[in-house]
Amino acid sequence: MTKQYFKEILFSALEEAREEHEKLPNDNLNTSIYNQLIDIKKKVIDEDYNFSEEESRKRYTLGILVIRNFDGYLDLDWNYPKKLIDIAGGISRYPNMPEK
Repeated sequence: MTKQYFKEILFSALEEAREEHEKLPNDNLNTSIYNQLIDIKKKVIDEDYNFSEEESRKRYTLGILVIRNFDGYLDLDWNYPKKLIDIAGGISRYPNMPEK
């Protein structure tokens, strides 16, 4: 994974989550995902914060949320859950990723 790819999937997932949040503002699952994505953008991309794998798992529950709530969709052609899994796995690796 590269920093460029990480940013692309993060921005894409953020847009999808924002659209869903606007449609269903009281959906706790989507609100949690949306807020986590915003925080990931702020901390990891904008502030260059270097999370350890353990810190990342404690702070962000994206991977767990996807497995619990989108498990049946992971084999389908819907990329949103896959993006979230990649984002969750890339948080602690981001500082050491190649740019492109």
